[in-house]
Amino acid sequence: MVVLKGLILISLTQIYAYFKELGLSQKLTHGFYLLGPIFMLIERSPGDAWLSLCGIIFLGHCVTSRNWSWLKTSWVKFTFLFWAVCIVSALLSELPLYSLGEAIAWFRFPLFAFACCFYFCKSIEIFYAMAISILIGLILMTGILIAEILIVGPQGGRLSWPYGDLTPGNYLAKACLPIFCVLVAIAVANKGKLSATAAIISLITISVSVFAGERVNFIIRACGGMLAGLSWKPKLLPYCILIGIELAAITVVFLVNDTLANRFGSRFFNELPIHSDSPYMRVWQGGVVAFQESPVIGIGPDVYRKTCPALTEGLSNIDCHTHPHNYYIQLAGETGLIGLVAGCLMMGSILITCFSYRRFNKENIFTAVAYVVPLAVFFPLQSTGDFFGQWNNQFMWSALAFALASGNLLQERKT
Repeated sequence: MVVLKGLILISLTQIYAYFKELGLSQKLTHGFYLLGPIFMLIERSPGDAWLSLCGIIFLGHCVTSRNWSWLKTSWVKFTFLFWAVCIVSALLSELPLYSLGEAIAWFRFPLFAFACCFYFCKSIEIFYAMAISILIGLILMTGILIAEILIVGPQGGRLSWPYGDLTPGNYLAKACLPIFCVLVAIAVANKGKLSATAAIISLITISVSVFAGERVNFIIRACGGMLAGLSWKPKLLPYCILIGIELAAITVVFLVNDTLANRFGSRFFNELPIHSDSPYMRVWQGGVVAFQESPVIGIGPDVYRKTCPALTEGLSNIDCHTHPHNYYIQLAGETGLIGLVAGCLMMGSILITCFSYRRFNKENIFTAVAYVVPLAVFFPLQSTGDFFGQWNNQFMWSALAFALASGNLLQERKT
């Protein structure tokens, strides 16, 4: 089918032919870029180094080619606006040197997105090659977690391989979200072996997400997948069958594992921020106190982890963590009302940009589902990671970068 041009008609032979035409330096840089999903499987430092070096390579390309036209893009402008607010907030904070360092370091994440959109994935062959690379990462992570389930089982209702901490579900939910959405869309829009294969991979990976025990990340994948299934030529019967099978599979998991059933059931609802003494409400309250301390410009990026105990001393029903576990509360507390508005403009512009791709090339499955990624990761009513943190941003911005880079496929429509 023409509409499956992405992973089907752009063959490995065509990608190989494109690579043969590249110069040695581009072969090395683009090959390095395509290894990213594997680097992120190893540990946070290799993943961070990959992401940062891609940004540096991009800046080097801009300098040598004297091409800075990408700065005129609306979502890029809003990103720079937000970063400027973060710099000002850091300089005015109680810990200016520390906060300024965190604010400057954060920029490597959107810089990576710039690199993907305006350099690496400018070629549609590289875009599709990265899609295959992310798919390989998804399959590898799923295999690793299945091995952990079979060998040692979930510890306290959580999985930790291959990182040694409780974040593998973050990789599946965010870094692999664009490809997961594509798999679901293929599964419910077509018939035959391709759809069956996509459905099987989708079902296995979402089931593994349950075993990982990361509830919000599971919800991101589940809701993102359901929305993606409706975003590209869906057929009602396959869609309902896929959801029905997945619900049945999750039910079986809960029946055989009481710990997971409790973690996703009564314990989860007891922890929802709907009453004052719930764990998440106590954490969110710390961010509210930080906002009250400096409502205009905030206490400074990433300063919350340093000052929360002092800010909340003597107050009840407040727990201090490294961050308030919600992007919008964190931005309000650490960058103030100005930073919250600037951050919303940045996130909103990314969402609008990805959604606009549907209007220009809705036949392509990647452009049809691209908007699901920013909508899922920026959805306000959820518990989140640290907006300025290393691990969370690697996964989140790698997904956002790929979704934004799908805009390069609009040239397919023109040709």
